Amino acid sequence: MWRLMAGQRLRSRSWDGEEFVLYNNLSGDTHLLDAASIEVLNALQRGAAGTAVLADALQLDSTELAQLEELLDELRALNLVEASGTLDPRAC
Repeated sequence: MWRLMAGQRLRSRSWDGEEFVLYNNLSGDTHLLDAASIEVLNALQRGAAGTAVLADALQLDSTELAQLEELLDELRALNLVEASGTLDPRAC
């Protein structure tokens, strides 16, 4: 299962709908993200979810699943999301 980092309050702004500036209140970092990243973060603001559930919520097909997994790993590296529980997040 994937979730936002505990206590995370993400604030984002876009002027063109393609690139977003996102502020992370926990680290004080500001990130430049694409629309897909913001969609994933918005989905996780509604609650923790596994990769398969996120793909379904974002209406992704099976060919886009690998891209979603890469994106989640990138968001984890930025300390925006984390794997929750003991299950492999890709198995959910």
